Amino acid sequence: MLPGILAIGLGVSGLLSACSSEGEQSGKEAQASPSAAAIDPKALATKKFDPPVTISTAIIQEQRDNTFKPGETIENNAFSKWLKDNMGIEVKLDFIVGKQADFDTKIRLLLASNDKLPDVFNGSATSDLIDAGKLMPLNDAIEKYASPNLKKLYAQFPQAFESVTRDGKIYGIPHFKTVDEGGVMWLREDWLKKLNLKAPTTISELGQVLDAFTNRDPDGNSKNDTFGLAVSLKEGMYTWMASADPLFGAFSDYMAPARFVSQSWNVDKSGKLVYSAIDPSAKPFLETMADWKKKGFIDREAAVKDPTKAVEPAVKGIAGVIFGPNWMGQYPLEDTVKTVPGAVWKAYPIPAGPDGKIGRVASLTSGTVVFNKDFKHIDAWFAYINKLYARQFGESDPFWVPEFKEGFLEGYDFVRHEGKIVKNGFKDKGVPTSQWPLANGKEMDMRYMVSILNGAYSVSVPYLGDPGYKKFSENPNAEAANAAEERVKAMTKEQLAAGVVRQTQTKADKFNVFQGANSEAMQSKGALLNKLESEAYLKIIYGEKPLEYFDEFVKEWKTNGGDQVTEDVNKWYQSLKSK
Repeated sequence: MLPGILAIGLGVSGLLSACSSEGEQSGKEAQASPSAAAIDPKALATKKFDPPVTISTAIIQEQRDNTFKPGETIENNAFSKWLKDNMGIEVKLDFIVGKQADFDTKIRLLLASNDKLPDVFNGSATSDLIDAGKLMPLNDAIEKYASPNLKKLYAQFPQAFESVTRDGKIYGIPHFKTVDEGGVMWLREDWLKKLNLKAPTTISELGQVLDAFTNRDPDGNSKNDTFGLAVSLKEGMYTWMASADPLFGAFSDYMAPARFVSQSWNVDKSGKLVYSAIDPSAKPFLETMADWKKKGFIDREAAVKDPTKAVEPAVKGIAGVIFGPNWMGQYPLEDTVKTVPGAVWKAYPIPAGPDGKIGRVASLTSGTVVFNKDFKHIDAWFAYINKLYARQFGESDPFWVPEFKEGFLEGYDFVRHEGKIVKNGFKDKGVPTSQWPLANGKEMDMRYMVSILNGAYSVSVPYLGDPGYKKFSENPNAEAANAAEERVKAMTKEQLAAGVVRQTQTKADKFNVFQGANSEAMQSKGALLNKLESEAYLKIIYGEKPLEYFDEFVKEWKTNGGDQVTEDVNKWYQSLKSK
């Protein structure tokens, strides 16, 4: 929960009600705060720092061919010029690396040698940096400089701060996700009609559809060459595409286990955190999957296929059911018609289990941005981030930048052509080549340029784009209320329809409650525990071991470090309650 010092700073009195990790309401009694009053948003929104301030940072930059125009770099580009000319902020890059591991190593070396850290950087080794006294506590800065809408966002999702909070002090700002990619059930609608079937609403009905798709020749070629479910089991029961998490959620109150032991912790009835993969509620899921696998309803190679490979049978017209995000209606499922003319995929709600349970994994954040304790210009950073978020919140936000209405930079993330704003498909929309942002006609990826001081690829607000799915499904020409809706408006008809379906089951979204640093036991035993879990699950699903083997696996998991990890996780969780 959010520390009381921030709660009062957000202007919340009494109980701070906010969505918890389980999607329920939680609160913490607000305590008196010694912080200074917030400054006038209008004053900070219009302020240009004079003389200019310099903010140092460091980034992980992947090699892309659509990030900058010829002659521009991460250090010298149109947006860095905008920052200097309009806000009086200059950006200095302390270092640039190509991957996360190198970034982590660099930060740890700086810490070990007691060298100067960047002013602002992506949270890495955060716990060690806090212990070493290297990071700036942010409670007062949030209260004083964050925009009103940003404070409301922070209050709505207090669990996002748990991994960067120590003794009531906040040491990082979370990178929020859109949280609108929760899985739906994609079905071959043409197969359903051919076999005179209805879309399944329960696991039992889904089993019947999988049977029909496997054994009743849905493609009409008189061959036994189809099966029901395309799924990836190689990287856990939850993955970004072709996932099994809605199937797990039909039987368990907990989120499906993912790739690592830190990712799947939920609160049980006693108020303690439990690791979902070892909870007995996983047994009926495994029993169902084993039954479907035995009957041939599931891809025989699911155990060795990553998500990209797992979707191939669906795209090739061999499988008829797959679980995944709303955007799958475009990529990759739209390619099915290239192989099977007339193929139609349609999104449906995920099915309910025998007790009416529904559940799918959702992700709220993707890391944090932290600040050197000696950073002198936290007001300038908030002035910057407030403006980025204002694009998400819309024109009523006090930090709204009018010139950002259509995009960040004309000629970069949008062009004007014949009185219309064009953001992609420049050739197809008749935009002259001289106006294309890039000579090859590609859409520019502005994330490195615009989010340079945020340590993230983009700025998002959870669920903010949701109203756009229905709005643009009904009227593609409707006006977007903010940047979150702009992103939704650019989606295909199939993606929009799937987004509407996804919203009917927002209550199914399950978040990982554990947000602390990996304990020593996690680091030393995590790989073994993951291996034990993966092998046990696959042996049961593939019929190599009976369902009763689950209990043996749980004992082995616990004795090989699982009990220690569970103790560490709950010690962290209990520490939150004492704040």
